[in-house]
Amino acid sequence: MKMNKPIQVFEHKQLLIGEHGFTRGHWEAMGWYNETHGSCFFTLTPKGVRFNQYVGVIQVGNITIEILPKISQAVEKGEKAIWQKVLIDMLQECRWMQVYAHEKASLRFKPNSILEAYLEMFVQGCEEIMKMGLVKKYRRIEKNCTALKGKLLFNSQIQQNLVHKERFYTRHQIFDKENIFNQLLLKALKLVPIISNSSFLKDRVYNLLLSFPELEDIKVLPSTFDKLVFSRKTDYYKGTIEIAAMLLLNYRPDINTGQNFVLAILFDMNDLWEEYIYRQLFKNKPAGWVIKSQNSKGFWQLKKSNSVKTIRPDIIIHNTTNDFKVVLDTKWKLPDNNIPADADLKQMFVYNEYWQGKKAFLVYPSALYTNEPIYYEGTYMKKLKRLPTHDCGVMKIAVLDKTNQKLDMTIGRRINMFLKKEILK
Repeated sequence: MKMNKPIQVFEHKQLLIGEHGFTRGHWEAMGWYNETHGSCFFTLTPKGVRFNQYVGVIQVGNITIEILPKISQAVEKGEKAIWQKVLIDMLQECRWMQVYAHEKASLRFKPNSILEAYLEMFVQGCEEIMKMGLVKKYRRIEKNCTALKGKLLFNSQIQQNLVHKERFYTRHQIFDKENIFNQLLLKALKLVPIISNSSFLKDRVYNLLLSFPELEDIKVLPSTFDKLVFSRKTDYYKGTIEIAAMLLLNYRPDINTGQNFVLAILFDMNDLWEEYIYRQLFKNKPAGWVIKSQNSKGFWQLKKSNSVKTIRPDIIIHNTTNDFKVVLDTKWKLPDNNIPADADLKQMFVYNEYWQGKKAFLVYPSALYTNEPIYYEGTYMKKLKRLPTHDCGVMKIAVLDKTNQKLDMTIGRRINMFLKKEILK
C-alpha cells in the first residue's frame, strides 16, 4: 500500500472529506477507532472530523494525519514545519520520545512524519538488542521426546505413546529465546513494513527478521505489558518495548477490507505542556528549591466509607530557605482578556489553602517572546474584613524562542529567575 505525504492540521481544526485524499472510508475507520476509545480523541462531523486537544499522528490506511499544537489562530506559511519540530522536541524533552534516538535518526535520514521518527527509534532499538543478543529464558514444556528427560507424564505417555514405545512424553525445561520479550519485538517488527512509507526502514526491518528465530505469535493486550517484569538481564529491552507497546496497542486492523487500518499515537497537549514546564523548571531549579509534580492530598471523604476525593496541583515549588511555597497550574489555552475561568481561580484558591502557598500562578503559553514571563498580578478579595493570605496571578510564557522558529529551551530558567526575583525573595 503506497503511503502519501502526511496531512498536517492544527489542533481544534477540521479535516473535511475530499481534502488531501481524505475519503469517506478513512472517515468511517476513524469513527470506529474513536468509538472504541471513548470518543475522546476527536469529533466526527457530517462532512469530516474536528480535532481537539490531542496532538500526534494518526495513520488510516494509506494516509497519515499529523495533528500539531498551535497557540494563535492565524496560520502563516511554513508554520506547520515549525510546529512539527516543536512537538517532536517537546516529546523528546519529556522523555516521551528518546532524545538520543531522534538525534541519530536525523543523521541517517530525515523522517517525513512523527510516526517515521518513532519507527526509526524502534528499529534502531531492535538493532541494538540484536547486537547485544536476544535474551534467553528457561521455560517449561510438555512434549514427546526421543530421550527421557525431565518428568515422565504417565497418563499422557499411555495416551500418546501406547504404540510408540521409543517415545517419552515428558515435562521438562529448556533454555531458549522463546519468551515474551522477544515475541513482542518480533510482532512489532512485522507491523513496521505495513505502516511505514520508508523503504530505508523496511530494508532494515527485513534484515532483522532474517536474524530472528521463529517464535510463537501472541495476542497482545494492555495487561501483557503490565505483567512484564524487567531484570538486570532484560533492562536493555525497556525503551524498545515501550515503543512496541505504543505501536501494538494503538494499532487496529481493518478486519473487513484490510485497507483502512488505524494506528494512532496521540498525546493530550495539556499533559504535554505540564510535563514540559515541570521538567524545564526542575532542570534549572536553584539550590534550596524543592519542585514536585502531581502531589495529591485528600480533599473530601464520604463518611463511614473509604471513598476519598483528592486534589492534585500540577507543580508545587517550595523554597526551603524561607519556607515560601507557590503553586503552578499549567493551561494549554489562551485566557480571554487575561482573565482566568472561574473554576481555575477557585481551584487555585483551594490549592493554596491546602499546601500553605503564598502565591499561585496559572501558566499559559504565549505567542509573543519576552525575556521575562508576562505577568498579570491578581488577588482574592477581602472576606469578612480579613485580608487574604494568598494571591493568584496569570503568567504567560513564550513557547518559541527569540527566532520564532523553534521550541524555547530556556523556559524553565526564565520562569525560575522571575519567581526568584519577584516572588521568592
